[in-house]
Parts: sequence; C-alpha cells; structure tokens
Amino acid sequence: MVCFIITSVMVLREAALDIRNATTAEDIARAVAMDAALVGSRARADYIASVADTGGLSLAMLHGRTVAFSCLDQGYFFGKPFISLLVVAPEARRQGVGMALLSHHAATFDEAWTSTNRSNSAMRELLGKAGWTYCGELIGLDEGDPEQFYKSG
Repeated sequence: MVCFIITSVMVLREAALDIRNATTAEDIARAVAMDAALVGSRARADYIASVADTGGLSLAMLHGRTVAFSCLDQGYFFGKPFISLLVVAPEARRQGVGMALLSHHAATFDEAWTSTNRSNSAMRELLGKAGWTYCGELIGLDEGDPEQFYKSG
C-alpha cells in the first residue's frame, strides 16, 4: 500500500476545515457512507476503498465530522493525477469546502485533472472559480450529457 500523509488546514467562515488523507478503515467507511447516502447505493464502495489503498482518498473534516471527500487516481488518466470523485455533503455546499479540496490537490501536484458532466453546473462553476482550465469534452459516455475535462495549474 502506498501511503501519503498530507494534511492541510484552512479557515472556513470562522471554522477550521481539516483536509487529510484517509488512512483508516473508519475513514473509508465515512466516505462510503456519505457517498451511499447521496447516490442511494453502495455501488462505488469498492472503488472508494481501492483509491484509499493507494493514498488517493482525501477527507474534509469540519468540527470532527466528515463533510466532503475526493478520490484522486494517479495513473489511469494518461499518467496524470485525476480527481474522479468530489463529494460534498448537502449541508456543507457553497461554503468553500469543494474549493478547499480542489485547492488541496492543485497545491499537491503540478497539474491535476478532473471531469464533470455538462449538466453539472455547480461543479463547472466551482472549477471556474477555482481557476481550473476547461480543456474539452467527450461525447458518448452519458447519452445527451457530454463529459467536460478541466486541469489545474
């Protein structure tokens, strides 16, 4: 198992937001539970755990509670770091948590990539505010909803 210990602390509207790599089974369970609650399925549980095994699962903690997580794969996207999931709890949205996770990854790598569906206006807006560059789109993955790609740096 590859293990990266990266921690950053940001002040988020008078509260400390701690972003750290998931290193325990409890950390993984927190991310899986949050994802399952939002999508109504545990279909991505094995994927989230596999990303954690490589050191790519980051948690955003606010007052000791997991409010967001991201999965970053370092190899499958043309050898580039790729954020495949960025999930923020509904009650923590539009408070800078997603921005903090994006900033964390952008500061960790010279260049990181991510994608989102064209219909996901909230994510596209977040990426624009974070200064990520739109690089193009791929048609055909999701019928009628092209996947748009962005990079940091």
